[in-house]
Amino acid sequence: MIELLVVLVIISLVSAFVAPRITAPIGSLQLKTASKKIAGAMRYSRSLAVSQRESRVCFFDFENQAMSIFPVAAIDSAEQEEVLANGEAEIRYKLPEGVYLAKAIFGDLDINSGLFEVVFFANGSSTGGEIVLANDRGRSFRIQIDFITGMVTLTEPEHVG
Repeated sequence: MIELLVVLVIISLVSAFVAPRITAPIGSLQLKTASKKIAGAMRYSRSLAVSQRESRVCFFDFENQAMSIFPVAAIDSAEQEEVLANGEAEIRYKLPEGVYLAKAIFGDLDINSGLFEVVFFANGSSTGGEIVLANDRGRSFRIQIDFITGMVTLTEPEHVG
């Protein structure tokens, strides 16, 4: 009986130390997946803008932690908030739990509330900028949009302080 109790105590101690190490990578995986989905959607948006010769706008909504992509023509005819709430987005993506938009960078401006937009023009260029996605564990990914070429790049994670 004592041997059985000792084995059970050892199993519980091992599982107490191993379980957090197994579940920790899941949060980082969600961040990586969300970053890749957003970068992919932006690349697709640029591709649509060039192939259809109609600019696309990507909205990053800090309050709702979401991204939406629309043709610019849909935005020109209405208010941004109305289009975001009721409009038919070509792509809409809500960030998973534990992943959030940390900030957006446009020139010297750091934006961390409201809306941030990136426009992809029919000639392939864009307004440019950077989007930083982060998770609760302090990891982040940086999505950079070149304003001349409109190319979207995803950089390796860095630690958010």
